[in-house]
Amino acid sequence: MTGETGNDYSDLVSLLAEPDLFDGDQMPVGRDYLLSGSKLAVDLAMGLGVLPICALPTIAGASGVVAIDHTNPLFRQIRIGYMGRPFRINKLTTMPGIPGETHSNGRHDDERRSSLGKVLSLLRIDEAPQLVNVARREMSVIGPRPLIRPYLTEVRYLIGYKEADEWMKVRALGRPGIFDEYSNWWHSQPGLEIDPAEQLRVRIKMEKRYFLETASSAEDFRVLKETLSLFGATAARHNPIPGIVQRLARK
Repeated sequence: MTGETGNDYSDLVSLLAEPDLFDGDQMPVGRDYLLSGSKLAVDLAMGLGVLPICALPTIAGASGVVAIDHTNPLFRQIRIGYMGRPFRINKLTTMPGIPGETHSNGRHDDERRSSLGKVLSLLRIDEAPQLVNVARREMSVIGPRPLIRPYLTEVRYLIGYKEADEWMKVRALGRPGIFDEYSNWWHSQPGLEIDPAEQLRVRIKMEKRYFLETASSAEDFRVLKETLSLFGATAARHNPIPGIVQRLARK
């Protein structure tokens, strides 16, 4: 793997259910692209391309959070990054008043979200501030979404310690992302009812395939194209602007 060796496994080992069984020589081998100059170039190109699209909706969303939800528009939370290293993610606030270690179910209609938060999540505008994390090289534009540490307890319960640890090892091979294939799949099926363990295995399969088999500039642009297409279709279908304007007018 080029670019970074990533041979300090201390943060990764701290995440494992059975750290005594860890052997650095048995780590899976990720795609060279994950930490390459090509991936950096793609991140820069995508970041510059997405920024003009995101800027106005993000400013409008942040203003709405202040005016409607009366809270800090920026939500920051510790997530798990490359090689298990913790970093602080940036998002627009969609769940006012929730504890800092809370994770969502990935649905825009999560009952803990405010009315405005559901709109921001539905259109994925809440993710835009993570371009700051991309600029800091904590994240990539494309890659599996970063997890919070407490979620690992739920993962181990659903699929067992061994499978959970193997997933963590694969995830440690590259930077997490803002957009990914799994999130697109999940957001495109709002009415889908699926067993949580089965849903998690779908996610693991997609993420392992990306890190170990398909990560490339072509794949990243494919996922971005899919994301923008989904964004456009969702925006056209729901058109939240009139509702936001009405709420602001009532304040």
